[in-house]
Amino acid sequence: MGYMTVGNTRAEWDDTAPLVFTLSEEVGQGDERREVNIKIDLSDLRHGFSNDFILILKEALIQRRNKVSLKTVAINARNLLHLFSRVINLCLFEAKIDIIDEGFLLVLDTVTEKMTNIQLKTLKAMFLAAPHSPLWAQGLHASSFPKWEDKKGRHGRLVSRILAKALTRAACVHILSTCEQAYDLGKMDLGLFSFANLAFAVFCRPESYRQIQLSDLTFDEKSNAYFLNIFPVKSRVKNPAKIRYRINEPLGILLQKQRQSVVDQYSHLVAPQDVSKLALFPARKLNPHKSAWLHEHANKYFGMYGTAEAFALGYPRQISRLFRLDGLTIGANVLRHTVGTQLAQTGASSQTIQAVLKHASDYVCQTYVDIAFHGLIDALSDAMQPAFEKHLPVFTRFRSKNDPVNADRAVRSDDPETGKIELTGECGKLVKCEYAPITCYGCMRFIPCWDADHGVNLAVVQEEIEDYKKRGTPFQQLIEKAQVAKYQIVLVMNAAALYSQACTPEAHHE
Repeated sequence: MGYMTVGNTRAEWDDTAPLVFTLSEEVGQGDERREVNIKIDLSDLRHGFSNDFILILKEALIQRRNKVSLKTVAINARNLLHLFSRVINLCLFEAKIDIIDEGFLLVLDTVTEKMTNIQLKTLKAMFLAAPHSPLWAQGLHASSFPKWEDKKGRHGRLVSRILAKALTRAACVHILSTCEQAYDLGKMDLGLFSFANLAFAVFCRPESYRQIQLSDLTFDEKSNAYFLNIFPVKSRVKNPAKIRYRINEPLGILLQKQRQSVVDQYSHLVAPQDVSKLALFPARKLNPHKSAWLHEHANKYFGMYGTAEAFALGYPRQISRLFRLDGLTIGANVLRHTVGTQLAQTGASSQTIQAVLKHASDYVCQTYVDIAFHGLIDALSDAMQPAFEKHLPVFTRFRSKNDPVNADRAVRSDDPETGKIELTGECGKLVKCEYAPITCYGCMRFIPCWDADHGVNLAVVQEEIEDYKKRGTPFQQLIEKAQVAKYQIVLVMNAAALYSQACTPEAHHE
């Protein structure tokens, strides 16, 4: 066995196959301390590159850990493998390449349209990190490296990416309704169902969801509200504190059920004093005897997935399987682009959107605003129904329940338990229709109050659903119709909560 050490990272390989190596290191603090491993296989490059060149590349990738994270090293290696493999497949050179020189770069410049921007940027970044490495011929400069040109420009590419992924309101309602039906039929378990509902309420990345523990879900009796503490990622802050999100009551109750389910299923795998440290969304596979998780990281860290990618496979991608025929997905970027465009339609500033999504900067958030301003929202999701204003009406404007409103246009809701009547929105027509308030949540003219208790209407619809379910199969169509109304209300509640939180001073520095 061969090995090399760079800081706290150890590279190991079998001397009989030196082009395949593993990088390992320990990361995290306290209970989160864990070992991370990445495997890099450069053996396929032998078809177009000399053995000496590949060994030098291997050492350069290992030394790269001095300047970037282990994850970035893995990404760099992947990008270079793709680029060099494309060079081989295009048969650009007759002899095997043993050095990157000006001739290689000139040839590469003629086929940049067949490469990606990130591949070419990675090659240049490797040169800038170690320009005197034997990988490079003498006399090369940063300006020698080819650039990938795109007429859209950086901003245009970002707009295209957002528009391609953001979901219409109809799609959001369809996903949540389908999840509930699957849950009722036993085709989806509580873990997946509760995660789907959380994903549409708190728009985080898999790395954040992965780290949620049972103790992070709390109920504050003073404010009579549920809260969830979540680690932010990509915040440009080392060891950031958890962010406290307020969540609506139905979601809080659902997550309480999920927490109890985790205790029932997995508490025997940890010490009694460590039950609160269990992951709220734990690894889903146990060994045949159910005496341990299949993956060592989960056993060491209370059921927690080892990586964001592993978590995504266990939860979001499992849920997305239900929607393959619809071309829908609930990946992290999809949901974040969705809420970003939704908030931009309310007139929210880039700083407000930044506070909601917890971005380190407002660059991407400004793009959401630009999309809304230029009317590009009509291009949303060509694979689905694209008319944003038809399918996402309630996010076009918000109002406060304390603002004056014409009596004929006021949408009020009755709380059957307390008899309290509250203003929950305003009808954009001259006079509200007779079907208010439930149907308002799917009406393009409805202007909801961001500070009202929409849970009153949610409770009414939920009671209808329970009643229809008791009556059996003949009422299935009515159940599905009521579920659509339910999730139209849920999405308004989620958006109102995010809007409210982002507009308060505490939201910007919690």
